[in-house]
Amino acid sequence: NLLLTSLIISEDWWRQLDVNATERENVFEFSEKPKVRKVAEDKYEITFSVKGYCDVTVAIVDPDPKNEIVPGRGIIVRHLASGVLGKNAPPPFQKNSLKQVLYWDGKDDLGYYVKEPLKMKVRVMLGLKPVFDKRLAGSSPANLPGYVFGIAAGPDGVYVFIKGGGSHAHVTVRKFDHNGNYVCSLVPPPDNLPESRLEGMSFIEYEPGKRTLHGSDRHETEARDGFVLPGINGKSNALCQPALIGNRLYFANSGQNLLAGKVGTDSALFYIYTDGGTDIKGVKGLPLAWGEHHEPRLCASPDGKRIFMTGIGPCVVERVLDETKGKVFVGDPRAPGSDNTHLNNPVGIDSDAEGRIYVADQANNRIQIFSPEGKYLKTISVNNPTTLRVHQKTGGIYVFHTTRIEGQTVGRLTKFRSFDDPREEFHVDKMVAAVCALDSWTPRPRLWTAGEKIWINTAGAGASGPGLRIWEEEGGTVKLLKDFDEEAKKEAGPNYIGHWSGVGSNDGKVVCDPVREHLYYKNRFVFDLKTGNYLWSFKTKAYSLDDIAFDRYGYMHGHLNPGFDPPGGVFRVDPERRSPTDKSEKEMWYPEIPYDYGIERKAAYAAPWTGVIPVKDQPGAKYFQDGVGVNMRGDVVEQCNIYFAPKMEDEGKALGWAGIEEQWARGQYNDPAGRSYERMMREIMDRIKQGEEVYYIRRQPGIPIVGATAWVYDRSGELRHECAMIAGRLMAGVQIDEDGYVYLTHNRPRIVGGNQFLFERGGVFGMPQVKTNPFLGTFMKIKPKARILLEKSAIPMEPLPARPADLLDSSASVLGARAWVEGAEWFYAGASPIVAGGCSCPTSRFHLDWYKRSYVPEAFRHSIGILDTSGNLIMHLGRYGNFDSVNRMQPGTTDIAMFIPRFISGTDNYLAYEFWGEALIVLRLDYHKIEEISIQTE
Repeated sequence: NLLLTSLIISEDWWRQLDVNATERENVFEFSEKPKVRKVAEDKYEITFSVKGYCDVTVAIVDPDPKNEIVPGRGIIVRHLASGVLGKNAPPPFQKNSLKQVLYWDGKDDLGYYVKEPLKMKVRVMLGLKPVFDKRLAGSSPANLPGYVFGIAAGPDGVYVFIKGGGSHAHVTVRKFDHNGNYVCSLVPPPDNLPESRLEGMSFIEYEPGKRTLHGSDRHETEARDGFVLPGINGKSNALCQPALIGNRLYFANSGQNLLAGKVGTDSALFYIYTDGGTDIKGVKGLPLAWGEHHEPRLCASPDGKRIFMTGIGPCVVERVLDETKGKVFVGDPRAPGSDNTHLNNPVGIDSDAEGRIYVADQANNRIQIFSPEGKYLKTISVNNPTTLRVHQKTGGIYVFHTTRIEGQTVGRLTKFRSFDDPREEFHVDKMVAAVCALDSWTPRPRLWTAGEKIWINTAGAGASGPGLRIWEEEGGTVKLLKDFDEEAKKEAGPNYIGHWSGVGSNDGKVVCDPVREHLYYKNRFVFDLKTGNYLWSFKTKAYSLDDIAFDRYGYMHGHLNPGFDPPGGVFRVDPERRSPTDKSEKEMWYPEIPYDYGIERKAAYAAPWTGVIPVKDQPGAKYFQDGVGVNMRGDVVEQCNIYFAPKMEDEGKALGWAGIEEQWARGQYNDPAGRSYERMMREIMDRIKQGEEVYYIRRQPGIPIVGATAWVYDRSGELRHECAMIAGRLMAGVQIDEDGYVYLTHNRPRIVGGNQFLFERGGVFGMPQVKTNPFLGTFMKIKPKARILLEKSAIPMEPLPARPADLLDSSASVLGARAWVEGAEWFYAGASPIVAGGCSCPTSRFHLDWYKRSYVPEAFRHSIGILDTSGNLIMHLGRYGNFDSVNRMQPGTTDIAMFIPRFISGTDNYLAYEFWGEALIVLRLDYHKIEEISIQTE
C-alpha cells in the first residue's frame, strides 16, 4: 500500500489531495428526487439518487420568511451532511453509492429538539457554485490603495504609482486619461497579456501545461507579501518620481532598505511597459547609482536616451540608457555647496523640450538650470523648493515651495514663465504637493498633485496631506478639477471606510458572523452581507486583537495579543447586546460574556476582564499569535507559540528571533528600540524567580521543543487538550469542528513523489533555464494530541518511522530533513501564502464552514481550494486576475478573479475574501441543483 501510494503521488506531481481523496464529478442531476418521511419518533428518513459522484449538501431548513435573513433562503437549523460522493464519501453518506439514505433525529445544530419538526423542510443541494454577488466599502478606482507614490504624465494619459503604508505594503500602478477617468491597472499585469509580454516575471506551473503569473520575485509573491514590481515595495522607497519614455515607465529602487545597518547593492533602474507588460531587462534592472536614496526622483531627456535622478545626495546622477551604469551629471556626491557647480539637497527635477535640466536645490533656495551636457545656465531664486515640473510645450516652470505669511510657513505654488523669461507669472498660496506631474497635452496646463509629507522610517513608508487632485491653470491661478478622495467618498456613500490599504499580506483579515450574516473587516469594520451596507465599528476591552471567531450562539471569541494585552488570552463577547460608545453612534461596545473557567485579567479599556481563558501564549519577537477557531457549540481551538525551552534557550531564540534575523539578512529594519525576544526572555526569567511556572514543551524524541502549538478548550473555557497539536515552526490559522477535529495550515511543505510539492515547477517567463521550488504550506485535519516528528530534532529520534515522510522540514528540496505527522486524518498540499521562516507578519487564514467544508487559500494558483470533511476536492474557486478583472465581474458570474487570496471567511449563504488590499469581495453560495421538500408523516 505504501509503495502504491508513492507511485500514485509520483505520477501526479501536481496532486494536492491525500491518497484516498477524490474530486467531484461535475454531474449535477438527480436520478431519483429527494423524499422524506417520518419512520419513527424523532427519526426522519431522507432518500435520493444522483447521476454522478458530485458534491451533495443536505440541510434541515426553517422556511418561515419571518425568521430568515436572506430572502428565499430560510434559516438552516441543522447542517446535516455535505461531501463528495464516492469511495471516500464522508459520513453520514454511504460510500461508493449514488443512492443515499440519511436520517435526521429532529434536533438542531446545538442538540436541541426542533419544536415543530413537521414545519421544517429538507433541502438537498448538488454542486456548490459560488457566484459573484457584490463588493463592500465601494468600488471606485478613485479610491487608491495607499498613498500616491509617484506620477508620470504623457500624451496618452497619466500613470499613478500607489503604495500602501507600512513595512509590508506593495506598489501598484493605475492609468487615467487626461480628465482623470480611470483607464486600467498595470500592476499586477492585465489577465489578457500573453506569456511573451510577461518576460522577467515569475510563474508557477500548477498542473501540466498550466502556468500562472507571479511577481518579479516569485517567493515574495507566493509566500510572503504579494509583491509584484521589483525593488520599490515595503521599506525601500518613500517615493519614486517615475519617468515616461515612449511606452516604458521607468522607476528606481532605494539601494537598500531602511536602517538595515548596512548598505545593500547599488541601486537599479527598472521599467515596465504602459500596457502592464514586462521584459527581462526591465524586471532585472539596470545599474543606476550607489549608496541609498529613499526618494529617487527621475526625469528623462526629450530624446529618450538618458535618465536623470536626484535623491542620492548633493548631486544629480545621469544614466545613459545604452551605457552600463550611472555617473554624476552635476554636483559633488561628497561635498554640498552653494556655487554653481555644487548643490545642497537637490530634490525636484525635470527637463524641458530642449533637454535642459531643472533642479530644485532646496537648501540653497534656488532652481538651478543646466544644459543637456551639464553646463550651468541659469538660477531662479525661490524659497525651499521641493517639487518642480516644466511644461513640454510652453516651457512654463511650476514649483512647489514654502513661504512665510503673517509669521506662518505655508505651501505655495509658483509659476515662472519660461527659461528665457524666468519671471513669476502667478502664485497660489496654501498649495502643497509631495509628488506632482504636469500634463502638457491638455488645452490648458493641468497639475496632478498629492500629499504634503512623505516619509520612511522603521515602521515603513507613509504619507500625509491631501490625496490625488487635478488642477487646471486658468486666469492666473489654478482651479480644482477633480479630487479623487471626494469622488471615492461619493461613490461609496455611507459605506466609505477610508483608503484601501495597499497591503496584501497582514492587514485585511475577513471574518464572517454566520448567525447575523455580518462581515468583520480588519477586526474592526462590520458590514451587512445581505445589503452590503456598512453597519458600525466595534470595540471591546482589548487593545489588540489577533483573530476573532463566531459560534452558533452568536458570541464572538477573540484572541488577545500577548505583547500588547499581556499575558494574552481568549475572551468572549456578545454582539447582540452591543451599545454605542461615547465616541460615536457608529462605534459599538460589545460586552463580555465570561467563560465559566475563565479568570480575571487586566484590560486595556474599562474594567478588567472577568472570564478570560488563560492561555500559554509567548510573544517572542513578533508578539502576535496565529489563529483562533470555534465550532458551533463554542468549543475553542487556540494557536499558541512557545519559545521558552529551559536549558536549550538557543532553540527558542533561533525561532523567536528568526523574524528579526531574516529582516536583517534581507536588508530591512530590525528592532532598534530593543531586542524583543531578549526582552521576553528577561521577563520570563523574572517570572520564574518569582515562583511562577512558565510553560514549555516537554522534551521527547523527534518532537519540536519550540514553535507553534494548538490547544483546545470546551465552551466553558475548561482545557480539553493541552498541545492538541505540537507542530513547531509556524501555523496560519486553526479551526475546530463539532466532532473535535482540528484543522490547520502549517509551513512545512507536503512531500509528493519524494520531493516537496511542485518541485522545480517555478520559473521565469523568457528564461527556460530557470527552475525554482515554490514554497507552499500544508493544510491538514488532525485528531487532538497530534504531533510532528522530525528527522532532525533537539532530542534525536531513533529509529525513524518506517513509512514515507509526510512533510519536508525545510524549503531546500529533497535534501531537506523529513517530518512525519502522528494523528493526521488527511493532508492537502499547496496551502499558501505562508512564509518559510523569519518574519511571519505575512500570513493567511482559511475558512471552515458549518458543513465542515474547508476553504483553503491557494496563492500559488490564485484560487481557493474547497474541500469536504474527508479531504475530497469539491472545486478550485477562482483564477488569476487584477483590479480590472474584479471590475468586470458582474452579479451571478462564476468567473471569479483573485490575486494571492489570503483571508477567507463565510456563512451559509456567502463567501468573502479581500483582494490584494484593493477590494473586498462577496460571493453568493449557490448550487447547480436544489430540491426542497416537506416532511411526510407516513
